[in-house]
Amino acid sequence: MTGRLDALIVRATVRIGPEGEPDTLWGSGFFVAPGWVLTCAHVLPAHARGDRRATLRVHGHHGLDARAVTAYWLDGTDPEQDLALLRVTDPVDHVCVRLTDRYDPPLAVTAHGWRSPGGGPPQRWSGHTECNGKDGAHGLTLAPLVEIPHGASGGPLLDRERGLVAGVVKARRANKDGGLAVATTALRGFRRALPVGGESSLGADPYSALIRAHDVWHDRVRGGQAWVKAQQELCGGGVRRWTPRDSAQACALLAALPGPASPAQLQELIELVLGDEPLWEDERAPHDWRDGQGWLYDHAEGADVVSLHYLRVVAHACADRAPEAAARLERWVAERAGQLPDHLRALLLNVTPAAPAPWAAAPHPTAADEPGGSTGTCEPGLAPEDTAEHDDGPVVAVELEPDLFRPHDRFHWRIWTWTGGHDTARAVDQDTDGEGASLAELPYVLNEPLTRTFGLLDTGRRARLELAVPVDHFGVDAHLWRPGPVARSLKPHPADRPFGVHRQVVLRCLKRRGEPTDVWRERWRGVAEGTPKALPVQSPALAAQTLGQAPPGAVPVLCRPPAESTEPLTRAIGAGYGIMLWNLRGEHAHGCGPDCERLHDKAAELLGSTSRASALPERLRALRERVSRCDEDAYWAEDLALLYDDPRRPIPLCDDLLESP
Repeated sequence: MTGRLDALIVRATVRIGPEGEPDTLWGSGFFVAPGWVLTCAHVLPAHARGDRRATLRVHGHHGLDARAVTAYWLDGTDPEQDLALLRVTDPVDHVCVRLTDRYDPPLAVTAHGWRSPGGGPPQRWSGHTECNGKDGAHGLTLAPLVEIPHGASGGPLLDRERGLVAGVVKARRANKDGGLAVATTALRGFRRALPVGGESSLGADPYSALIRAHDVWHDRVRGGQAWVKAQQELCGGGVRRWTPRDSAQACALLAALPGPASPAQLQELIELVLGDEPLWEDERAPHDWRDGQGWLYDHAEGADVVSLHYLRVVAHACADRAPEAAARLERWVAERAGQLPDHLRALLLNVTPAAPAPWAAAPHPTAADEPGGSTGTCEPGLAPEDTAEHDDGPVVAVELEPDLFRPHDRFHWRIWTWTGGHDTARAVDQDTDGEGASLAELPYVLNEPLTRTFGLLDTGRRARLELAVPVDHFGVDAHLWRPGPVARSLKPHPADRPFGVHRQVVLRCLKRRGEPTDVWRERWRGVAEGTPKALPVQSPALAAQTLGQAPPGAVPVLCRPPAESTEPLTRAIGAGYGIMLWNLRGEHAHGCGPDCERLHDKAAELLGSTSRASALPERLRALRERVSRCDEDAYWAEDLALLYDDPRRPIPLCDDLLESP
């Protein structure tokens, strides 16, 4: 029975309508954090979604009647993106529902909302049904045990077995039985939500700010409004249980910590704790510390000991950035561990937090295990942006394979990521279109998958973009690609700048897939172990001799564009050079001129002032940013391209080639 929770969810559920028309029902919603109502975007008229000045009213339990505005909504046509957040502008006392932190869907559920029977005054509604399937990444299909009325869209979906809100009621399914709801995991998409009219009260990451305010409220509230108390009565406790109270207290302690350096770091920590690789979908992957708990409930070792180990690992990861909050979490873990059997308590507290889980069948290698690898955290004393010249950091590589039947026109693509050494390589996306895409189309085709992938890896330090192409396409200007085809404002916005301004962008040679050659490794060691030295390559006729006789630490610099330098570039790849610089423009109708001399002088100056090869991508990015700020002293680098082909992290060979059938 969920009697007390049903009473609380009624208090948290509101109806939404226009200002000045108290009996007009647009749809339902519910409080998820102090002053914040979650609903479906489609229940709001277009003017209420896009105009901050358009006020509306929320009505609820005990005469609740408050003014609200639309603050954030998800931009997309998929049903699972049909969510909006309303900010209540009047001070009101209200109950918040407790959102599930689990990744698995519920079974027995109750939908809540409002309806207007026969067009009359709105009244409350609820109905019991079952979740009988999934529809997309976040869609939950509801069995035809109840008919969802008009007006109930946007209401909460209660998981009756666990006492948590697992979704948002969406609608009846057109021409089908049952209904549809949006799982609360879709809230993670609010990291990229559209703010209405300059709304900024939830900061740069609305999802994390909202869910942390939600967790803090549930930890602090007492008395009759305490959701956790009612949930505890429903779910009970007992030996070796991770109770609702445990979960709520842990979530509040996690909310006091700075967020993960990146979703990739969080996912590596969860994998470390589980002792196995979780098989999550990209859209539902965890993004904040709270999300990690949802993967631990069903662990064979018991949710209590595994959750406590996870909390210790998180505290350890945050100790440098937030020592007091991390220490509070450590103390709570030690106190809660006192409820474990003696052997489990000893096992938990005697294992180093950064070590693999003691129950792992085989420790999974982390980025820190690799020579030169990174754990996703910064060196002590270094801010994230200061590490860009000290290590490679996370990398996103796009592999462009020419279509066998249209080799000069169409390309197929695959996206790889690295969070550390070569063993951290993962293929995260690829095209499935037999036609491929042209170079002109690729910035638009790749916009969505790159945005999603960067979102998983970016921190204060943005992931580097590496483009692997054939040598005869080294003229591609990927550093000029933009995050989206449409600017978000007439006013300059940093996120609308070309990739090359705000993240490192380099090229790689598509030919170099799989095991590196000895000459490639030797050349790389030459530039990695000493100061790189410029090797001017001014004449294609002399390229073979120039490239063949150069010492290992040499970096070829070509003043001619790739269309005029295909042969020298090909020779350089064959000779094992992993780092090269060349001019993307500047055709040589009459041979070299003053611009070429300046390019070679400036490139020599750049390389001579660089202490290590790993600093070059960031040095070039900084030059591109100066160009964007109209720094005339940096203009020489506007059309400069960099080959950065690290043999320690080669593009893996795949069994399935990217080609038309």
